[in-house]
Amino acid sequence: MWLQGIERRNGVLAAKMVKGDSDTEWMNVEATWEAAIPGASTSRMSGATCFSRWKVVDATEYFSEMAIKANPDANRHQIFEVDHNGLRLVLPAILVLKALFKPNATVFEYLFRPSGLDMLLAPVSANGSMSVALLPRKLRQHVPVGDTSFERLRWLYCFPSARAAFDSVYTSATSGIVGIKLPTAEIDICLKGCLRGRKFFVSGLNIAKCVPLEAPFDWAGRQPQHFRLREPAPGERLNPILADPDIIEGPAGWELSDDEWACVAYLFPTGPRCRSGEQARAFVGAILEKLGTGVGWTSVNSKHGTISAVSSLYRDYRQSGKWHELVATIIEMRKQKSTVARAA
Repeated sequence: MWLQGIERRNGVLAAKMVKGDSDTEWMNVEATWEAAIPGASTSRMSGATCFSRWKVVDATEYFSEMAIKANPDANRHQIFEVDHNGLRLVLPAILVLKALFKPNATVFEYLFRPSGLDMLLAPVSANGSMSVALLPRKLRQHVPVGDTSFERLRWLYCFPSARAAFDSVYTSATSGIVGIKLPTAEIDICLKGCLRGRKFFVSGLNIAKCVPLEAPFDWAGRQPQHFRLREPAPGERLNPILADPDIIEGPAGWELSDDEWACVAYLFPTGPRCRSGEQARAFVGAILEKLGTGVGWTSVNSKHGTISAVSSLYRDYRQSGKWHELVATIIEMRKQKSTVARAA
């Protein structure tokens, strides 16, 4: 069923779940984090984005692609869209709420209340900074609140737009809307969903890291420049065992400098059915970073808005022998640059 909106029933906010035109159920708003998103989850990707680039769009296309049986004209559930390296990410607001406000079972109990954050958290001052402590003695979850959850709660409590985002959920709900006023921050995200052409329709979202783009409240003192909101999965970590020590960074980091690209551009065909030189150059830099650090292919591909294009280029060029020629040229140029720099 689809979370269509929120209504007040007998003086209490309730979530309206619909399927088709006639099948309706009501759910406690505190339990909306348990609402499943219909649709397939055949693809995964990760990347970085800035909330300021997100915009609210019509729900019709999301409903169609995710086979959601609901009337988009009656929908009161915000759908967001954002461009990520040429790929359009489309996702419903409930996924954003679930990703931002964790642990869900505990935080959602206070999310749909006026001044809910002050009922959930208390400030704790120490050494010129401010952290937070949980006020409720009994929590709805059975596992302890971890370090990353406290970092998340500290960010929500100590930064103006993060606190405003929390409060906006209740304000939206009183108007019947499942939605949020997004905070001022850059985030690292992990997604699952289905890819349709150049659009990725999201059915699952995790936020791994947050970088606030604003100052904290004056009373909050010194605060971190970024907050770690999720422990990385084993497959997302760098694996130095798989790193090639011969591949080093150049003048432009892992990316190709203008001189380096000029020496290897002839290896890439041009034409209407070929990759642009700009894209090929970016992919080569991504491959060098993968080989030089040991980061996984999933991370490398997703940073460029693709499921497999970067790794496929590497596979094809290795099979043709072009990669050996390319990487030998780049390594030699970078070693020469490094030698000259040390001599200077």
